[in-house]
Amino acid sequence: MQTTQDKFIKPLIPLTLLTLAASGCSLLGEKTEAYELVTGDGASALCTNGDDLWFFDQDAAIVGPHFSLALLCHHAGAAIPEALAAAEGLGELPEAAGDVEWLVNQFALSPDLVAESQIDPDDPAALESEAVGLAAWIEAGEERIELDAVPAPGAHLAVAVPEGEDAVLWVEEDGRAQGLSLRSGERVDPVAAYYDGRTLGPVMGDEFGYEEVAVANGDNAWRLTCGSSFVESDRSAWRPEEGWAEPGTVFLDVRFNWCSYADAALRWNLDESALTVQAGGEPVAATAWSSEELPDTDGTMRYTAVFAVPEDAAGATLVFTPVGDLENLDGGDGYAFVDTPAATERELVF
Repeated sequence: MQTTQDKFIKPLIPLTLLTLAASGCSLLGEKTEAYELVTGDGASALCTNGDDLWFFDQDAAIVGPHFSLALLCHHAGAAIPEALAAAEGLGELPEAAGDVEWLVNQFALSPDLVAESQIDPDDPAALESEAVGLAAWIEAGEERIELDAVPAPGAHLAVAVPEGEDAVLWVEEDGRAQGLSLRSGERVDPVAAYYDGRTLGPVMGDEFGYEEVAVANGDNAWRLTCGSSFVESDRSAWRPEEGWAEPGTVFLDVRFNWCSYADAALRWNLDESALTVQAGGEPVAATAWSSEELPDTDGTMRYTAVFAVPEDAAGATLVFTPVGDLENLDGGDGYAFVDTPAATERELVF
């Protein structure tokens, strides 16, 4: 399984100096004009915790479905400090012109925030970054400086801007862009669900269980007992099938098992109305529903339901009623419930 770092293309060619200002080119040894950019790679930190360059503890980070970035070291000034001079390309930089300064940032080798595709490394739906349209650029003043790719872990970049002017690193994925200020580390237009402290990883719930449920079809009658044995859910701001969740919402993906009865030639098929979710309002129905038979289980089914819930909900209530089609596997008349099973509620905490 590739890691997030493995998916990154290397940033711009090292030691390349780009000049976007209309005033012309700057040569090494001369004063640097605004909107010049230098990038380089790195395998070790350019600063240590506690010194003036350390920036990692300021939560200066953005994350998406297939990328994660955090600022590790930061400097703003006309000249490059000695501690950064040994880094690739930085020691050769000329001092900035009179009203221009360098914004220098190194990205963390191991960001604390984890991309959604890496939360479950066994998820077959995790896509290569190229497949979801990743793009990156720097916006400073009225200038837009394109990057070849999202900066790799440990990479650094230096961009010259007028004194006091901000420069924002933008990363766009599947049509949705988030920014990270290269001066302050503040997030610009962030996807709120990634930064609210609520988990996006799997949350296990208590199983659904029913005993002695009476069913009949006129010729036969059975009392069925079934427990789900597995209830798992997770929140996500983006899904491969649907793209980004609607503003103000996140996807809630719920997966659980349900029984069939080979000896009774009966399959207890659930329909979409079997599961609803309540999160701060009225129960909502699934926006997507699917099922598959698990191998080597005598017909046990795995159901997956997807819901749209408020992104600021700290939890949700699953409301489960095992209604559906009681299929006669012998081909005769279908079965029906003698009495409709009661609903069961299960709480999830994010």
